[in-house]
Amino acid sequence: MPATRVEASRIVTIGSLIAAGVAALCYLVYSVRAVEPVDFLVYRYAAQTFAAGSNIYEGNLVGPLIVDEGMPFTYTPFAAIFLWPTVLFGCWTAYLLWSGLCIAAVVWTVARFTPARVPKRPLVMAALVLAVSVTPIVSAHISFGQVNLVLMVLVLLDVTRSEHSRFGRWFPRGLLIGIAAAIKLTPALFVVYFVVTKQWRLAIWSSIGFAAATAVAAVVDPAVSWTFWSDVVWNLSDRVDLSGQAIASAGNSSLQGGLAALGTWTAPLTMPLTVLCAAVALWIARDVYRVGRAVDAALVIGLSAPILSPISWIHHWVYLVPAAVTVLFRLRSPLQFGSAALGLAIVYCGPSMGQQFIETSPLLLPVGLVLREGFLIVTLVLIFALWRLPTTAPAWVSGRETEDGSDDDKAPDSAGNQGPSCIEAGFRTRSSGDR
Repeated sequence: MPATRVEASRIVTIGSLIAAGVAALCYLVYSVRAVEPVDFLVYRYAAQTFAAGSNIYEGNLVGPLIVDEGMPFTYTPFAAIFLWPTVLFGCWTAYLLWSGLCIAAVVWTVARFTPARVPKRPLVMAALVLAVSVTPIVSAHISFGQVNLVLMVLVLLDVTRSEHSRFGRWFPRGLLIGIAAAIKLTPALFVVYFVVTKQWRLAIWSSIGFAAATAVAAVVDPAVSWTFWSDVVWNLSDRVDLSGQAIASAGNSSLQGGLAALGTWTAPLTMPLTVLCAAVALWIARDVYRVGRAVDAALVIGLSAPILSPISWIHHWVYLVPAAVTVLFRLRSPLQFGSAALGLAIVYCGPSMGQQFIETSPLLLPVGLVLREGFLIVTLVLIFALWRLPTTAPAWVSGRETEDGSDDDKAPDSAGNQGPSCIEAGFRTRSSGDR
């Protein structure tokens, strides 16, 4: 392709993504924000309090636009440092910039996980950005001003980037995941996954990133760090309502939330089933990794984290975005497309509509239950799809139906969606015939 056509294609792609991102941002910030961005305000007040030298864990944080009794800050001390730039601007300017950063995360994710050979790729990506942005996952994320999209991008940057780039030589893969875990502990599940799959380099650098970020916060304010690591992290139930009523609410789609919704009799089952699900998730991720699909394996871990967490609100299920985009471009049969459409409808309707159906009529109870636990159900289906669906390109993506085993037909692109070759050569050789 001539250089001028390549440059024109690049301009069209960038322009389409920017236009879609701006449209999504304007719609979400000015049209569907039904509540004050309380989570963002807590981040901002925590950063202000920490910068002023006060202990952000001594009591609830108070300020304009949040409830009179204030709200607790449950993230790490390093999170307060990471979030400090939010205090550099006026409240609404900072919120708009933060929302723009989150939408940019959506745009990057869609672009990163859309195969290069998709026909009319710029238009497809722009449509996906708009479609993803109006899901309850992203709209709730923007509405509350959450941080999960940013953390997901830190993880996926590490998973998909090359060791051999200039950035990779000075900032080894794994450090960003460690930093993400130092902000919010959930991404630490990836370190466990690295150990299980014997990705020692990633496990070491993730641990170094976590330790370094945590040490920075400890140097800045030793007392606050001591409070968090000696007390707060072990007694989160004192700050977050982990009682049966909160756990069983419709907005909590985790495994524990689904069990709690069935009644208190499920309490003895919670821990054994959570441990079992964690073991199964790690086993599936390891199996996917063993056949050379490191990014798919990482998506399995990202999808599993909200299942295993005690509370997973709608805006926690951000890994549904890259996983759904990945699976979309592997669909072949009408049954698969129909299942995808049904899953999309379940996600768009959301748990709240499911709860309304349950409370409205016994006839709507089955539909209500599916919608209420829809995020959990769709996530489990996506994990299975990442594990078992063929990864070769269907005809509608590549222009021809390919067969498993060829080097140039992987879909999404091996050099693009699947990221760098981060599996040791010997391990890849031993596993190449497994599937």
